[in-house]
Amino acid sequence: MIVKNLRIREVFATTTEKTIEVELETKKGIVRSSIPIGTSRGKYEVKFLPVENVIKKFLMIRRRFTGEEIRTQEEVDSLLRMIDKTQDLREIGGNLALAISSVFLKALAFENDMEVFEFLSKGKTTIPKPICNVAGGWKESGKSDVQEYLFLPVHQKSFLDSVTKIANAYRQTASMLVQKDPNFAFSKNLESAWVTKLDIESTLKILDRVATENLLKIGLDFAASQLWNGNEYVYSNSGLKLSRTEQISFVEDLTKRYPISYVEDPFHEDDFVSFSTLTHRIEPRIVCGDDLYATNLERLKLGIRNKASNGIVIKPSQVGTISDTIKVVNEAKKNKMITIMSHRSGETEDTLICHLAVGLGCEYVKFGISGERTVKINEMLRIEEKLKK
Repeated sequence: MIVKNLRIREVFATTTEKTIEVELETKKGIVRSSIPIGTSRGKYEVKFLPVENVIKKFLMIRRRFTGEEIRTQEEVDSLLRMIDKTQDLREIGGNLALAISSVFLKALAFENDMEVFEFLSKGKTTIPKPICNVAGGWKESGKSDVQEYLFLPVHQKSFLDSVTKIANAYRQTASMLVQKDPNFAFSKNLESAWVTKLDIESTLKILDRVATENLLKIGLDFAASQLWNGNEYVYSNSGLKLSRTEQISFVEDLTKRYPISYVEDPFHEDDFVSFSTLTHRIEPRIVCGDDLYATNLERLKLGIRNKASNGIVIKPSQVGTISDTIKVVNEAKKNKMITIMSHRSGETEDTLICHLAVGLGCEYVKFGISGERTVKINEMLRIEEKLKK
């Protein structure tokens, strides 16, 4: 594949912030890739550089790719790592690295007359289950102590069936919040989940009823690094202040009293010991690390040695290249961990993570259920339809 041209442009993320889109042209046609923005970025993620800086960097390195013959994804990503030898890609920016890496993945698939998920997959391909954000808020807004309340299917007949149940449950949740939360006004957060001021127990009582009626389970993303003040976990809305051991007991108790099967980032991003303790206590429920791992292979290996969790969130924008993303997924699978391909809070219309989730054999894919998040849900439905042919 000969690269005829490589361009960059400013585009907007769903947060109205500017991000980048890279466009690649070959004899066969043009493909594009745009990069999401994480509103809460963990300290172990690659560096996200401002758009104006990224464009300057791109103009300096574009010649390294233009006019060259590219045969494999590894060639592209190795060149990116040669250009920027820093581990966190601080020289060119993880956002630029991923934009270039992912647009070449799309181009290579296109050159082979394949969808990206087909190009990536080895052997039999199955569709992941959805995990969808339906309620919550952000610590900064003071709206909710738990960043995300999620629904996921008990069993999956099809992706369409699962998201239909979650969509019904999402609307039903709003109807119940109208009755229980005097401040509820159908406001949505950055991922189009309902924003509520109800405390954790009150919210879970509503979700318990809704989940049961729709054959769903509940998931919780604590994003606990944002709750940790260095000494304890502070739930400002619920008035709780918990030590590390109290946090373990608190989360364990919630999983016993409610149909919670998925717990993400229940502790801060350096507390492998508490993760390990909770995982042991509440298995077979999924205890999942996001900020804990930041899609970083060395962090994942440390977690595996500590038996810290049985699940990992995968976000390509945390690590910067497709090859690095694949390495993390493969390492997790080798160690029988559940992989969850995830969106970011500031998204674009790019649907690459759908193809990565399917092509790399992830067990789950995590989106919002409403608003612009339906772009990715609908792409999953198209992929499912193609897999059935």
